[in-house]
Amino acid sequence: MIDAREGRLSWVEEWVRGTIRDPAQHFQSRAERHCSCCGYSGYFVSARRRHAREFRCPWCKSRPRDRFLTLLLERYGVADTLLGKRVLHFAPEWPLFNRLKSSPTYIGADIRKRPNANAVLDITAIEAADRSVDVLICNHVLEHVPDHKLAMRECRRVLDDGGIAFFSVPLDLNRPVTWEPPAGTPVEEIERICGWDHKRLYGLDFADMLAEAGFSVQLEYVGEADAERYRLLADDVFFVGRIGAA
Repeated sequence: MIDAREGRLSWVEEWVRGTIRDPAQHFQSRAERHCSCCGYSGYFVSARRRHAREFRCPWCKSRPRDRFLTLLLERYGVADTLLGKRVLHFAPEWPLFNRLKSSPTYIGADIRKRPNANAVLDITAIEAADRSVDVLICNHVLEHVPDHKLAMRECRRVLDDGGIAFFSVPLDLNRPVTWEPPAGTPVEEIERICGWDHKRLYGLDFADMLAEAGFSVQLEYVGEADAERYRLLADDVFFVGRIGAA
């Protein structure tokens, strides 16, 4: 949890920023939401016009996928023990990074140096020993990685027997097979179809890719009650990977 002073500063900053981006949000009907990351209850802030309103928690700045991840950590029984586990967290979300950054067994990694990371690592060549990680988090990362299947195999390599990995990517639930752009497709066209800096458009076969890398995979969808209470996005999906039988 963040302290009261940090929370108040964040609250002011987020509402000022959100009001500049989307002043009309204050004239829309809204419900109070609850943040699974920090415990805040109240109105959420519109992040930018292209996003749905009530997107960001003003207290800890969590986004829907951050709040969904927190719920899953609780559901799988690891939320309260993360400080004692070997955690490898790629492209860390601020709420979880702030909570774990002081732990000597936590690595918050990115491909380049960032304020919300304490290590520089390449997910396709992870500088860690085999089976050296208990919990691995890869939340909206692989869509930016050219050789994403190598990255999946590296994640499998470093995850210990009995460990657990949480993966998510932007997913088209109506697409059974991932779209890979043909060679020579202009970057501008790829990004128009897939999103900024994204390399492909994932379909439901993402689970098969993880299985090919050696994971036993469980899909976790957003429930209607959680979507309402925590302001989650109905089409978000997490793929929970374990080694061996689930």
